[in-house]
Amino acid sequence: MTLLRPEAMSKIAVLGLKKYRQQVVSILQEMSVIQIEQISKEISSYLSTEKESESHRHIADQLIRIRGLLSTLPPTSLGEKIKFSSIDEMENALLRLDIDNNVATLEREKENILTEIRNAQNNIKLIGEFSFFPADLDVLHLKSARSFFGRIASEKYLEFKKKLESNNQDIILYSKEGEKITEFVLVVLPHYPSNALASIINIFNVHMEAVPSLKGKPNEVIEKLKHDLEALEKKLKEIDHQLLSISQENYSLLKGLEEQLDIENKKLEVIDNLGVTRDTFTLEGWIPQSMIDDTKATIETHSKGTLIFVLKTNEVPPTLQKTPKRLRVYESFIRFYSLPSGNEFDPTLVFALVFPVFYGMMFADVGYAIVILLVSRWVIWRVEGGHKNFTIMPKPLRNFGKTILQPVQMVKIAKAITPGCIVAIVLGFCFNLYFGFHLNQYLFDFLSSIGGFHFPEDGTIFDPLSTWGLRKLLLISGYIGLGMVTFGFILGIINDYKHGNKRHAIGKIGWLMFGWGIVYIGLGLIGHENINPTASVQGAAYFGLIFGGIGLMFYGEGSRAMMELPSIISHILSFTRLVGIMMASIILADVIDHVFIRVHDNGIMFLILGIIILVVGHLFNIVLAVFEPGIQGARLLYVEFFSKFYHGNGKAFKPFGFRRRYTHNQYPTQIQK
Repeated sequence: MTLLRPEAMSKIAVLGLKKYRQQVVSILQEMSVIQIEQISKEISSYLSTEKESESHRHIADQLIRIRGLLSTLPPTSLGEKIKFSSIDEMENALLRLDIDNNVATLEREKENILTEIRNAQNNIKLIGEFSFFPADLDVLHLKSARSFFGRIASEKYLEFKKKLESNNQDIILYSKEGEKITEFVLVVLPHYPSNALASIINIFNVHMEAVPSLKGKPNEVIEKLKHDLEALEKKLKEIDHQLLSISQENYSLLKGLEEQLDIENKKLEVIDNLGVTRDTFTLEGWIPQSMIDDTKATIETHSKGTLIFVLKTNEVPPTLQKTPKRLRVYESFIRFYSLPSGNEFDPTLVFALVFPVFYGMMFADVGYAIVILLVSRWVIWRVEGGHKNFTIMPKPLRNFGKTILQPVQMVKIAKAITPGCIVAIVLGFCFNLYFGFHLNQYLFDFLSSIGGFHFPEDGTIFDPLSTWGLRKLLLISGYIGLGMVTFGFILGIINDYKHGNKRHAIGKIGWLMFGWGIVYIGLGLIGHENINPTASVQGAAYFGLIFGGIGLMFYGEGSRAMMELPSIISHILSFTRLVGIMMASIILADVIDHVFIRVHDNGIMFLILGIIILVVGHLFNIVLAVFEPGIQGARLLYVEFFSKFYHGNGKAFKPFGFRRRYTHNQYPTQIQK
């Protein structure tokens, strides 16, 4: 059952000479195999930690410097990855990088030009709106008077003007009336009371702004501003070209330095928190057992005398799932429920094998399955294939979908239900269902005519709507329920036994015995067997299982188990929903098809109505086939299966490491990431 468990983890301690701690931490970072933990309390009292070193502060400052340069320079194409064999080599590269002053000067010039461009654009727009002013704008810049450009709702303008003039005659007003907005130029002479002006502006909701300091008639000013704007934009392009040239020469180096500095910064954070003595250092952490030997060999190669000890501990290890690559998409469903603990069974593999079967069973129709399969593959192609701009869905429907699920989540669901569609196609063929229609007979007639085969005349290999077929399906779903519940209890028994919870393991054995006893009695009644324990050995065995199971349950779990006795029967019978949802889908499709067939010969209007019912009805059934089987299939596993053995609440394994994109590793390691 190795595939049913997370990766086996061990807690280790690394002990070495203080002079090698930089190399050791670098190797561990590049191998990305150990989750570093706090030093155990038992030995932390014998060790000390160092305060933030000067080199740590220097690295942090240089990282800020490089990121500042990258935020200023435009991105360009990247060259080959860079390798810094040592910190000294990286420091030399930082010293040789002499572009800071040039970039800062160009950036300041660019900011000033952008400010001037914005001002020019705003002034062009503003003067253009008030170009009806007949004189030179310079006359509005009086030492003793205040001048404003203003806007007011047209229906309020006359009253506004009258109010201004009634208060005092010390104003000059030029206006241009529009249908909705009246624009005006207002010159307020020094004797006009400021409080009165402010009150009038507030009452009439007037928007006013000071006249900019410009000279010339409006049309002349606009022409000059446009000419200045062209010159500014030309100068801006020259600066952008200079920044681009600097970026083309240095961008790859800057990205490499940023990445290496970030790595060094994280390594120094670890180094500053190591337990140290005068000559040695130590660290502790979790590592996959399969990685211990390679890690030892690599560290020994680059730091002589450094030792790795496997520690004995009762702590629960972090969880590193080891699901086969093709089935990892189902890990999301397990994490949605709860990440498995590091010392219990990981149900991802079982979920990946069982969920598609449940999903396909609950809408066993070839037509529906092909539509859902094609849509699923289209979603995967569109998101993962980089075709996000290509869409066949209306924008409102697309936006509604994004409020429920992100594109990445849609892809995971599409991949998860793809095998279920294959199962549905196989079952739909056996049931002779194609959007509810029966088409197999045409294929079978053709095959019989060319090969002399003998197929069922009606094309149905298995009829789920017949009394016999329905009984068989219900019986099969019951067996599935019994198998899943039994398997869950077996995993629970193994888990409890390994963890030393023998009473709980015995209690689960009691649940198994009780469940099987009830099933045997039920099957005996269906088969008209004699289950009287006083007259039949089989009956005595069945009741022996029941009462023996109750006794073991009471021993293992106490009186609480007695109150939950009916739950095991409900869990087994709950799997009959596989058939219930299947029958609901089949019957709904049959009703839709029946309505269409009944009305399509009654004239054109009824034909159109029938087609609408056919299309809308099947679309509705397809939507149900997407969601209902997925929800119910996951629920059966979460509730009826996981509850027998699964606790979850695991903590993910987070190894100390950094994914390099622009630089090479400094040390050759045994493990290739």
